Amino acid sequence: PCRVQHKYTNNMSSIAVHSLLHTPSPLPATSSPPPHFPSASTITMETKPHVDSLKVTVKLKPHPRAVPGGEDAPLPCSKKMKSSRWRRWSLSISSSRSLSIQSEGVGMPSEEEVDLFLRKFGVCLRPEPLPKDQRRCCFCNQQGDGQTDGPARLLNLDLDLWVHLNCALWSSEVYETQAGALINVELALRRGLTLRCAHCQQTGATSGCNRFRCTNTYHFTCALQARCTFFKDKTMLCHLHKPRTAYDSELRCFTVFRRVFVQRDEARQIAALVQRSERQHTFRVGSLLFRSVGRLLPQQMNMFHNKSAIFPIGYHANRIYWSMRHSNRRCKYMCYIEEKENQPLFKVKVVEKGLEDLILTGPTPKAVWDQILEPISQMRSSRRDVETLPSLKVKDLFGLTTSAVTRIIESLPGVENCERYSFRYGRNPLMEWPLAFNPSGSARSEPKACQNKRPNLLTSIAPRCQGTVGSIVGLVPGVLSLSPGESVAGAHQGRHSKSSQYRRMKAEWKSNVYLARSRIQGLGLYAARDIEKCTMVIEYIGTIIRSEVANRKERLYESQNRGVYMFRIDNDYVIDATITGGPARYINHSCSPNCITEVVSVEKENKIIISSCRRIQRGEELSYDYKFDLEDDQHKIPCHCGAVNCRKWMN
Repeated sequence: PCRVQHKYTNNMSSIAVHSLLHTPSPLPATSSPPPHFPSASTITMETKPHVDSLKVTVKLKPHPRAVPGGEDAPLPCSKKMKSSRWRRWSLSISSSRSLSIQSEGVGMPSEEEVDLFLRKFGVCLRPEPLPKDQRRCCFCNQQGDGQTDGPARLLNLDLDLWVHLNCALWSSEVYETQAGALINVELALRRGLTLRCAHCQQTGATSGCNRFRCTNTYHFTCALQARCTFFKDKTMLCHLHKPRTAYDSELRCFTVFRRVFVQRDEARQIAALVQRSERQHTFRVGSLLFRSVGRLLPQQMNMFHNKSAIFPIGYHANRIYWSMRHSNRRCKYMCYIEEKENQPLFKVKVVEKGLEDLILTGPTPKAVWDQILEPISQMRSSRRDVETLPSLKVKDLFGLTTSAVTRIIESLPGVENCERYSFRYGRNPLMEWPLAFNPSGSARSEPKACQNKRPNLLTSIAPRCQGTVGSIVGLVPGVLSLSPGESVAGAHQGRHSKSSQYRRMKAEWKSNVYLARSRIQGLGLYAARDIEKCTMVIEYIGTIIRSEVANRKERLYESQNRGVYMFRIDNDYVIDATITGGPARYINHSCSPNCITEVVSVEKENKIIISSCRRIQRGEELSYDYKFDLEDDQHKIPCHCGAVNCRKWMN
């Protein structure tokens, strides 16, 4: 007997085994001979050929470890099987068109034949074919998304309007902000409708050659086909003017992986969608499907709103939410607002497949939705399921607090009479509504409540004046002068209108203006929306101090090299906005201003209000005349307003 050395790697016993006797075990007696494995080269499996059939050839290749001298190193000191233990499976498919024509040979099958062959087996999982992309670019008129290193993906411009990313980006008017917004895309599209491409002679070309006096304009895809040269500074040269030698600034890759979108007024687009008569599109925000905004009559303004929402009659929206009759199932809740005895009536119609419709009503949104949420909560508690969110608000379920819906409701005509409502976005007229509906058929025949009493003719009239910003300037309030045809009662009524305008301005001023870099000097205040004439824009706020304290603080600020922001109310008091002030202090001076300043008495306090003296476009910088006192040449302050009638000096 021979001795075989054994090595135990996982021996947990303290006994060391050095050697064991090895006796050869006899082979078991079997009636059948041992299996014989032929070599891999001799094994072929062939099916009987038929006309237009597929020929399947199977080859078995031995694994490298299974044969002596394979790629891997042999395991140490152990007996191995000399024949192949297993072989690799390889399948080759070929087709024979006809047995009668032997000279044609055997060719590879087409993709349709392979698909048909695999479909017969029924083992392939295939996804459903995707619908064809019907979107078209408004510039190049090509269908669907383009190549990544070409026109690139489609971006939404408006309802059913799409543009390729590079088609819009390489337009002459379009530029990109740091946030990835593309500006002036609509302007480029309007210009492209009047120009034809020099390559395909179709309209929509907006990428022009930057060579002086060259009139060639291309689509972006046509410019690539015409071998135009693009540069990193967003310039392009046509094939007639491209340089003969390559430049380092030449752009060869047009792939854009960063976040890019078209800058657009989404609220106005949504309003236009809602106002369409055919209603072929659905406005959906999450699980809310907005159908109709409704309307408000003049005599209903006081009752159909509260502090946080307005309830227009005819409002209709559908909410997809958990079913109150079946667990783990959703259904549709159709929400309506109707009128009953001059009070809002909230109605929800429960529509569920296979069940009868259920109608729930209530005087408030909470009252009607509690009839839905309580059964859902009880059913989930009994089944020990996950309960609904406790922070869920019924106004959110009704859709009245959704931002896009709120913008549309706040643009309804007559909502300024909703006194208790706190506006979130301001009265921005997103929708061009018709005139308000009068139940009697005429505005003159409508009943009018007498809310104002005839004032005492001896009542004093609040003074009006204009002020200045910058250094302290004397401002003496003047007496309000009346025209020959104007009465004192009319002046008193105007004072009340100023108070109501002031309250409206305090609720909306954040949506009226925004702060940005000014072309005149430093920072400036800009109009965030279109502002009509004689509209209160913003209040000049700060710390109210006496004139003596103002003189001392002015010297202190000048010694500290600070900018002085003070506004005199009258002979005794001054508003100091240098340390604690609002954004109104950043309004710059202009010799051709679009705003004026006035002192308004509100609740026995004088307020400095900045109002518009003409219609101000959105994005226009606000300005007014500082009216500094004239001084000598040594203390002149230059003016940088750039107006046509600029006086060159502010004082």
